[in-house]
Amino acid sequence: MVVGNMEAGHLYSRLIPLVLLLVDGSNPIDVTDPRWELYILIRKKMDQQGDIQHRLLGFTAIYRFYHYPDSTRMRLSQILILPPYQRKGYGGFLTEVLSNVAVAENVHDFTVEEPLDSFQHVRTCVDIQHLLAFEPIQHAINSAVSHLKQGKLSKKILAPRFVPPASTVEEVRKVLKINKKQFLQCWEILIYLRLDPVDKYMEDYTTIISNRVREDILGKDSGSTDKRIMDVPSSYDPEMSFVMFKSQNVETSGVQMDENQPSQEEQLKQLVDERIKEIKLIAQKVSPLPV
Repeated sequence: MVVGNMEAGHLYSRLIPLVLLLVDGSNPIDVTDPRWELYILIRKKMDQQGDIQHRLLGFTAIYRFYHYPDSTRMRLSQILILPPYQRKGYGGFLTEVLSNVAVAENVHDFTVEEPLDSFQHVRTCVDIQHLLAFEPIQHAINSAVSHLKQGKLSKKILAPRFVPPASTVEEVRKVLKINKKQFLQCWEILIYLRLDPVDKYMEDYTTIISNRVREDILGKDSGSTDKRIMDVPSSYDPEMSFVMFKSQNVETSGVQMDENQPSQEEQLKQLVDERIKEIKLIAQKVSPLPV
């Protein structure tokens, strides 16, 4: 439904209270802007009298951005499955529909605005299924896995990051409409799914994830010893607030680390452990074989 017409606007006005109540940090969309679209998930059911009833299960709001020179980008801004129908596969079904629409209409790519962890999990499961069946990238995956299986990455001072070739990233965007940021997340899972046996290569695989997390957080020169992370009190979020600083002269730096706070390495290790846990969980859901 195109939001710019009156029927869609009236329907969305009835959904607004649910959005504000159940979606953290959400705001109503502009019902006068025709670039907004609603995808409504309903279930048809026949009652005892033989009449067809339509029951709302959930919906999603999509915005169409212009992409130079003659294309558009689909961005998912809001998605909600009503509480009685959550954890029953409807979120994945709706995400699959949107992915198919993006491919069928040949948009530039399909993105998500600030996805919650729960939705990011569903989205990644859907994308992994598409990527596993996408023949043009299989050689690149096999090549990365073969490189990893050469071993001893955990013993190297500068172990390489296992990023896909630029041509593979572009092919995935062009055909499957998966943007680069999302594909890089999926790439780590695709490699994990090809490790056999997993336990034999897990140490080197964890090294790859650790290097990626370290570089994302601290930058490419994260191997240097002159960067520091220090937690600081904050009324916004006491558990997540920190300051990162880089001293030009490590030996003369007078800043002392709080010994009661987790060290930089401990914080990075926690992030890596959380990422590995998420990868294993997704792998269990998408793999036809036990992982």
